[in-house]
Amino acid sequence: MPSPGEIMRRVESGRGTAKAIFALAFLAAVIFSCFKIIPVYVNNYELQDYLQNQTPFWLTQRASVDTIRGNILGKAQDLGLPMEAEQVKVDATAARVTVNIDYTVPVDLKVYTLQLHFTPSSENRSI
Repeated sequence: MPSPGEIMRRVESGRGTAKAIFALAFLAAVIFSCFKIIPVYVNNYELQDYLQNQTPFWLTQRASVDTIRGNILGKAQDLGLPMEAEQVKVDATAARVTVNIDYTVPVDLKVYTLQLHFTPSSENRSI
């Protein structure tokens, strides 16, 4: 453990101040990144939950592929997820509904654009 005199010499020389500034800058960068990244993961989770909850209803209603795709794209738009119709693969028959989505969300971190890739899916079969 450094003595009080040693601590005063560090403070006077500025070594402790530079470390504190770097530590605060690193902490700010981590907080900023979390602020930008976590909402995208939450929105993906909400989309996955929507798929899990809606797939049984689409099966019982015998919804068409276009109706299912339109519902998914509408939900993605509500959540602010960049998704095109080609990225939503739907297979709907009388006995099964399968949904597979493959999309990427670009997250601008000012010095780097992070590409987050997601592949939510859901399947439900009639009994």
